Amino acid sequence: MWAALAILFTVGVAADPSDLKRAQRKVPGDHVVGNGHVGMTVKLNAAIRAMKDVKVKECDEFSIDELNKLQRKLHHARDPALEAIYRKTGDHGRRMGAFGKLSANLEEIEGFWADEAKSLKTYPQFTESSRARKCHEVIMWLVHHIPQAVQATLRKEVTLPLLPQREFGDVFGNEENAGIPENVFPPSGLGCDQAHAKQSKAKNTEYVEWPEELTYTATGHGAFPFWDKGGAGCSTCDPSISGSAQLKVRYSAKQGSEILLHESCGDMSWTGSSSAPKKSPCNHIFTPDLGAFIYTPKTSLEVEADGKFCCRSVAAGSKTFTGAVPRDWMKTGTYAGTYADFKGDHYSGPIKMYTFSGALSFWYYTKPDGTPVQQGEGCEQPGGKKPTACAKMMPIVLYHDFDPSTFKNATFTQSDFEVPDVCKSTTVSCAIPGGSTEIVV
Repeated sequence: MWAALAILFTVGVAADPSDLKRAQRKVPGDHVVGNGHVGMTVKLNAAIRAMKDVKVKECDEFSIDELNKLQRKLHHARDPALEAIYRKTGDHGRRMGAFGKLSANLEEIEGFWADEAKSLKTYPQFTESSRARKCHEVIMWLVHHIPQAVQATLRKEVTLPLLPQREFGDVFGNEENAGIPENVFPPSGLGCDQAHAKQSKAKNTEYVEWPEELTYTATGHGAFPFWDKGGAGCSTCDPSISGSAQLKVRYSAKQGSEILLHESCGDMSWTGSSSAPKKSPCNHIFTPDLGAFIYTPKTSLEVEADGKFCCRSVAAGSKTFTGAVPRDWMKTGTYAGTYADFKGDHYSGPIKMYTFSGALSFWYYTKPDGTPVQQGEGCEQPGGKKPTACAKMMPIVLYHDFDPSTFKNATFTQSDFEVPDVCKSTTVSCAIPGGSTEIVV
């Protein structure tokens, strides 16, 4: 199995000029930079899956011992010249190390792992945190310490872990672990966050982020889709908001995916497909690696596709739509105060209001405790009152009223956001504004 690698190591494959140049460049490309830690992992996982000949599985499917074994193999394949560059330039985020300690010496690293094993035996509740750290270490070692020529061979021989798409929390950040000496486990910060995670600042202090995974239902108002292929405005859309339709949503920051199940969608014959929705159900799925698609379901408000229609709304690798929205997306809004007399489809009472400026007027309302009650967009801010339609060819008013009683935690796996086969082969475009018209099959 390792014969090919043995030959490479015997003749001594060293980093070529492109490897050395990349090691000296501290700013990564946009394709591997995301919003915050979760956005970063979504982008990096997409890059991992795109590697030639790569075999992957979820980080949680590895044991600590399996990850140690994989890291030993990666250490044997490294080129010390790359570590020397990181030392010289003070690039601690890419320095080799383990268990929160820096060293390129395998004997010392084995000692770090022994300390880790001893700590986990006493405090097994930290296994998930340690495993997540090790999966990050594996990918960092592979990408930043192994010449690309050797990487190409390694990918044919090993299975790599995907990065956990969830917040990497401080193991000492809850009451359950209070009193545990902090020298038992290293700090939880990851060096890759410094380069790959955009640290966006909150514009307000009132927001309440969403759970990591959730489901909800809502009542939708306004045309969906709110765009066609005619450029600015939507000549085929009905600007009225007098009607309504039900909406069901699965959301997972962990999987970097979400799917919106619409009870009724507008006439999408502008896509050129005779099977396109026409005041009939459609589902809109967003994924971190394949992009996004609108497809027709077998049953309204259910996930399974009928296999008759699918169009691509977002190109794979889009820098604008990278999968599920971040859990804390509302922190970039301006807190607009409270409104006491909100009257919605599922909730009436006081609300907190957040507004977002740009080409459209976007708003988000919550109950005083942060539970969502409405979000929407249009040509003007409704200020807590019932939204009104805009004139034809002005921005379409689209909003939905959350049913707060259905906004609940959930647990999903990657299979819950599987892109239907009909979408994987589609050449039909329904590109959302900013999603690119490129068809990537």
